[in-house]
Amino acid sequence: MGSEPQTHASVTDSPQLAVYHEEPETAPTSLRRVFYLAAALFVLGFLALPIDHPVGANFVAPGEFAWKVKGDLRTLLLLSETFAHGTGVVMIVIALAVLDRQNRQLFYVPLLTALGGGMMANILKVSLLARIRPQAFDFTKSVWDSFYAPFPLFNSAAWSHLGEHNFQGCPSAHSATAAALAVALTTIYPHGKWLFIVLAFLAGCQRVLVGAHFPSDVVWGWAVGALFAAVILDHDRLIRWTSAWTGQVAKIWRGAKRA
Repeated sequence: MGSEPQTHASVTDSPQLAVYHEEPETAPTSLRRVFYLAAALFVLGFLALPIDHPVGANFVAPGEFAWKVKGDLRTLLLLSETFAHGTGVVMIVIALAVLDRQNRQLFYVPLLTALGGGMMANILKVSLLARIRPQAFDFTKSVWDSFYAPFPLFNSAAWSHLGEHNFQGCPSAHSATAAALAVALTTIYPHGKWLFIVLAFLAGCQRVLVGAHFPSDVVWGWAVGALFAAVILDHDRLIRWTSAWTGQVAKIWRGAKRA
């Protein structure tokens, strides 16, 4: 008697992201730890407030004893912005799609997660709390003066600055992008977890180095990015949503072709 042909589940057959061929029957990805991490980062942002003034002044208005980042370390930090910038995210996703054919069909997971995390941070900047960036802040004032208007969209005191880059400091959208990208990439490549964490950390440090954000802005940005990624990736929500959407599009397309 001939044996039945063997079929093996592939990545496209299972909604599980971090799945290997030898373990195709795993449960949907749970990101409970990422939710805890986001909560911890949110609290850590408040704890970072006391160092905002000295750290921000160190890089924007350095005094005689300022700590300066030079040489290869400075170059490394400046280049790390690639991991936190929209254009950099697109290039990273393209590289993954070219190099990793097994997971090529999942290219949209890090792309949408990272860009969505950055967009969420930008929405919070103009809707929750307006803050001046270190590069535009007068360091003779208290750091609390950098928070100049709550709920900017509904506060007339902030309307004149809504479109100004220097008045959109909190939270850091770059940091949110980097954190969301790190979470998304970890779900696909779990063995690279620490590499992605380090890259997100360096990207956050770059934002402080160039005077774009205070340390608390960066930490809160990480919290926003991690939370956004956890919400849409937990139990493979993004894959299920995308599969349902593409299924509907395919159904409509087939119906249009028959008409």
